[in-house]
Amino acid sequence: MKMLRIVLATSLLGTAALAVAHIATGYASAEDTAAGSATVSLHVEGMTCASCRVAVRTALSKLDGVKDARVDVDRKSAAIDFDPTRVTPQQMVDAVNRLGYQASLPAKTGP
Repeated sequence: MKMLRIVLATSLLGTAALAVAHIATGYASAEDTAAGSATVSLHVEGMTCASCRVAVRTALSKLDGVKDARVDVDRKSAAIDFDPTRVTPQQMVDAVNRLGYQASLPAKTGP
């Protein structure tokens, strides 16, 4: 029983921390899992095929701090799990743009 309570308490505390991270950065999503982890979605124009998907995913994955990159050609998007202490969303945009695509960050939310 104690283990279940500890896990539940940790889960609830983690959820509060995620909400704060989302508000503070404007980039983090509800998919954040812990301190040192965030998710950002990029809009990526110019991708037309599976090779484009692989190129964008590879460029993002090579950045120090990127944990996972999921690229969807049809939706013109890339969802990236990353460590915000090691890489910024702007560095991800720059890496994709160097390939010749046009990546952009979502509009910031809040004041």
